[in-house]
Amino acid sequence: MTFQEKNDTLSHPELSIIIPAYNEEEGISTVLREICNEPALKDAEIIVVDDGSSDKTSEHVGIFPRVRLGKHPVNRGYGAALSTGIKMSTGKFIFWFDGDGQHHAEDLVKVAQTLIQKNLDYCIGVRSDSSYQDSNRKVGKLILRQTVRLVARKAAKDFNSGLRGFKRKVIQQYLHLLPRRFGASTITSLLMIERGYIGEEVPITVSKRAGKSSVKQISDGFGVLMLLLRFFLLFKPIHFFGGIGTVLILFGTVYGLIKAVMVHRGFPVLAALVVLLGVQAFFFGLICDQISSLRQEKLE
Repeated sequence: MTFQEKNDTLSHPELSIIIPAYNEEEGISTVLREICNEPALKDAEIIVVDDGSSDKTSEHVGIFPRVRLGKHPVNRGYGAALSTGIKMSTGKFIFWFDGDGQHHAEDLVKVAQTLIQKNLDYCIGVRSDSSYQDSNRKVGKLILRQTVRLVARKAAKDFNSGLRGFKRKVIQQYLHLLPRRFGASTITSLLMIERGYIGEEVPITVSKRAGKSSVKQISDGFGVLMLLLRFFLLFKPIHFFGGIGTVLILFGTVYGLIKAVMVHRGFPVLAALVVLLGVQAFFFGLICDQISSLRQEKLE
């Protein structure tokens, strides 16, 4: 059974496409027109969440009778808009799609086909080398990419791609972990890896966005780094505190032995305090790991 044939047999939408939009009046009409005109997506549920836009985004969305519109009275953030859209949706498969014109409907079809036909838990669209890249963000993305690799212990090709799909039963479990503002894509990438879900990456082409981005490189980039730290502490506290404890114990022991041999006054108090601090950090990590295990049991 092909992707199109499978859609035709449904009595309700099997695909739900969530499009968060904040001041996207310049590109949202083109995005919706392309999706609505895509034959393979003719039965898909399309939801746009206007995240407190101050322009005419909602008016442009209203031109398309097929599209459902959700609205936030104030700007709550990218992640909050996605959460609202997921709660509004009814499809078995959830797809994220940016409303700024960067993504293409044909790539959404590729992601959907891969997810459904291979019965995956998730599928992420990965930017190809020919895709548009903002030169002003290359350094920031490099830092975040290396940080994600350190946290996930796995190379991340495109950890913050806004075009991705999930089984509803998978993503719905983690709505409470999605950050309100930016970082939802990064967090879900890490969650899928950490929780051992089955997924694939599909190459896509990304174009230059329409309009002006609302991303603040320094503040939002720092916010994503803090999210990564919170994720690390939530799922791998023993690695964090255990690593700190091990370093302190080794440093204190080596320092203390060297001073004891050179000065001949026994093991110094400072070295003993450093070792003790390392032991405390290690056992604190064990306690946090037990708490983390209890919290993760609720996700099973």
